[in-house]
Amino acid sequence: MPLLGVLGGMGPAATATFLAKLADVTPASRDQEHLPAIVYSDPATPDRSDAILAGGASPLPAMVRGIEFLERAGCDVIAIPCNTAHHWYAELAAATGVPILHIVDAVSARIDSEARQVSTIGLLATAGTVEAGIYQERLAAGGRSVVDLNDLGEANPVMAGIRAVKAGELEEARALLTKAAGMLVDRGAQGLVYGCTDVSAVLGTTISTVGVGVPVWDSSEALAAACVAASSGS
Repeated sequence: MPLLGVLGGMGPAATATFLAKLADVTPASRDQEHLPAIVYSDPATPDRSDAILAGGASPLPAMVRGIEFLERAGCDVIAIPCNTAHHWYAELAAATGVPILHIVDAVSARIDSEARQVSTIGLLATAGTVEAGIYQERLAAGGRSVVDLNDLGEANPVMAGIRAVKAGELEEARALLTKAAGMLVDRGAQGLVYGCTDVSAVLGTTISTVGVGVPVWDSSEALAAACVAASSGS
């Protein structure tokens, strides 16, 4: 079975959530049927949004070190359960001969298979992910547009919720992110994407969980499913 490499630590809770979802979506009846994986987790990796929005330290050198570690360890495919990190996807892919799955492609494929008619996506993601256009560019290729809450600045409940997750204040995070989901639907979203794995750490993937009447897709779960598909060659 191919060896999966996970470039994690961005953040630690998001990585743990991704690994749990990977176990959940793997069609296994015993331990020995799950995917073998090596996780490289470096929480000291500089903040991705700060690098994009405020000229902060680049996380690329730290991420490349992780990619090189996973390659030396013999990984056959790599997943990065951090959406914002995909701003540097081209540079990371160029740093290794190991295929790196793209989280937005995984989400797009899931939307295509489950609700092809949905054309406007509400994005719950970091300000850095939104500003970098990671989702806008790839979803536009499939004829979809994206709405977000970045125009609210410091009042953006998505960023406030993500910061609460990182601080371990999960109940506050859940309230803020549920509020954000409703605001995106009010702005015309026909479906929601959890474009940050810290969002996935506190919100479920069912409509009833977030209290909105539109489909919900979790980028972390979609990436986990893509890992399973890649391991089976499908």
